[in-house]
Amino acid sequence: MNLKQQLKAVTDIIDELKGEDIVTLKVLEQSADIEAIVIATGRSTQHVRGIANNVKIEAKRLGMKVVGIEGAETGHWMLIDLAEVVVHIMSEKTREFYKLEKLWSGASNE
Repeated sequence: MNLKQQLKAVTDIIDELKGEDIVTLKVLEQSADIEAIVIATGRSTQHVRGIANNVKIEAKRLGMKVVGIEGAETGHWMLIDLAEVVVHIMSEKTREFYKLEKLWSGASNE
């Protein structure tokens, strides 16, 4: 799958599970390790965990490489590393606190 297909697959999964405020950032110029970041908000820790788990399952099903998943212990911020794409699913408070979009402000929005 190319990057565009991977991003569409990930954002479709998140959208289908009612993830909110989905943002895609292309970060290839800022990072040597990843090409894009997807950030989304879940309504509760259970919602965050559910979205992240489904992203992992569907990514594997589609043949995407799942390097790792972090954050299941608390469920406030889960990270799914898909090699070229890193997915952050966060609670609203956690997302507001860390402001990842501002951290990667030089990235281009999709």
